[in-house]
Amino acid sequence: MRPVDDDALSRCESCNCAALRQAARHVTRLYDEALAPIDLGANQYSILATLQRVGPRTVQQLAACLVMDRSTLGHLLRPLEGRRLVRLQMSERDGRRRVVLATPAGKALVTEGRPLWAKAQRRFERAVGMDVAQGLRTLLKRVATADFG
Repeated sequence: MRPVDDDALSRCESCNCAALRQAARHVTRLYDEALAPIDLGANQYSILATLQRVGPRTVQQLAACLVMDRSTLGHLLRPLEGRRLVRLQMSERDGRRRVVLATPAGKALVTEGRPLWAKAQRRFERAVGMDVAQGLRTLLKRVATADFG
């Protein structure tokens, strides 16, 4: 992974949103590269891992869990469904809603990818420091749940 030019980055940062998006893209590349052997991107792996952790969810519930809009989630689910890693079915409670389930193949891929994800975690923590990484996760959770109203 190519290092980021600190001088160029400091000239480009103009606001909180830009800084967060730049950091997110940089970190996403780290995880995407780590997951390349199983042919999944960080977003897709995160969806599968979340489904394995929380179980079947409606598209709306899963989108909320991932802090993602439904249309983006739908776009990311299509290739997972095409690879038979997830299945969408009508909700038994409300036939207007679709439920997303990880298939056995999807669950197996999460298990296969877990060491790759852990390696990316360790690389990140080595680069920024363990305490900083923990503090960052805490801060980002606060940001993700903040009421900006």
